[in-house]
Amino acid sequence: MNLRKSKLFSGLLVTVSLVLLMGLLAACGGNNNKNEQEPAAAGSGNNEQSNERVTIQFAGWGDPSEKEVFTKLIEAFQSKNPHIKVDYLHIPSGDYVGKMNTILAGGNAPDVFYVPDGDFGRWVSQGLLLPIDEYVKNSNIDLDDMWESGLARYRYDGASNGQGNLYGLPKDIGPTVLYYNKDLFAKMSVPFPDADSPMGMEKLLETAKKLTVVENGKTVQYGMGPIWWEGFAYGNGGKFLSDDKREFIGNSRETIDALQFAADLTNVHGVVPSSAALKDLNDGEMFKTGKLAMMITGRWMVPEFRKLSFDWDVAPLPTKEWGGTSGSVGLSIYSKSKNVEAAYKLVEYLGGPEGQKEQSLMGFSIPSFMSMANTDVFLQPGQKPEHAEVFIKAAEVQVAGPWTNLPNAKWYDMLAQGLAPMWEGKKTADQLLNDLKPKIDAAIKEGNPALFK
Repeated sequence: MNLRKSKLFSGLLVTVSLVLLMGLLAACGGNNNKNEQEPAAAGSGNNEQSNERVTIQFAGWGDPSEKEVFTKLIEAFQSKNPHIKVDYLHIPSGDYVGKMNTILAGGNAPDVFYVPDGDFGRWVSQGLLLPIDEYVKNSNIDLDDMWESGLARYRYDGASNGQGNLYGLPKDIGPTVLYYNKDLFAKMSVPFPDADSPMGMEKLLETAKKLTVVENGKTVQYGMGPIWWEGFAYGNGGKFLSDDKREFIGNSRETIDALQFAADLTNVHGVVPSSAALKDLNDGEMFKTGKLAMMITGRWMVPEFRKLSFDWDVAPLPTKEWGGTSGSVGLSIYSKSKNVEAAYKLVEYLGGPEGQKEQSLMGFSIPSFMSMANTDVFLQPGQKPEHAEVFIKAAEVQVAGPWTNLPNAKWYDMLAQGLAPMWEGKKTADQLLNDLKPKIDAAIKEGNPALFK
């Protein structure tokens, strides 16, 4: 899953992080390697071996199951490339961006590391990532078989994201869909959502009302979980930036109406829990305990939900049309790596068919290769969800979230924070978005000057 917000460490925490991490990273960036031989052809994609052993470092996050899979993948990679040793630095997901910011600022980062799509623009514009076009060209990666929306978010042309040179391969792509508790639907005689057609806003409200239960003035079961507002706006015809990305257009009628509807689900209709109601149990926990009939999330929840005692399935986002936003994490090479060829071999392996297959078999990600997504490797017949093909259709139509659009995402943070009074029911979407427009336009121009040259 993608990490949208970067958390900065300060004061003592930075000092402690540096002390602890520099010891771990002494060999990263290839600085301790003494490979004096000519490297293999860039991205050759074969198993040619150098006589000199090199060590590279790879950093990522993930729960224990993901860590286990990547440990096995690294072992398999090393067996096929015995001249390359990989040191795996596993960082807890909640700490990852903050620690990587500290490491990158120190100028001695891992050769290969996870790049959240929301942090890609900042890191690439600071010259921290290596373009890999030539390596990919000479390797076994078939870019034509990969989801374009996954690839595009790791491109940068010097002014804007989404086009230009390629600076990473997707580790995954994570479209969002609607999960629903089939047992609750059956118990309350509510028809299941259609797996082929989005239900739309009016049908969503009608369905959520039927599934919401109030006892003695207290809601004990909610029909719907919190709306992921960016994708909800896109799925209902809204946009946030103009095509040239120079102007905020999130005050259009389509976006205003979509966001106001999303806020009203809580403040007017009471079918979505408020932030106060989510303090003790988040939407995932509420869904798992039967207190939430529907929720929006990605494929990464499948392994956990497969342990549940009740029946569940997935359907398209409840918007006007197929659409929404997907998340992603990339695999990139540090621009100062001393062992680029070895680093690319690892990127190619993890982001290529073998690495993608192993991740997909775990159930938590969609393979980056479209041809693989349409096989049993991903669909996994006989296991939940029954309608796994919903993820494939979602991946085809969903786009990168607005937090990925520009190298400097201050404008997006301003938008997300500025919407708080709407979610609290204190101001309307119309008021807020029109008030925010000139401020966000200024932030876009100030933060992304290359876009206006």
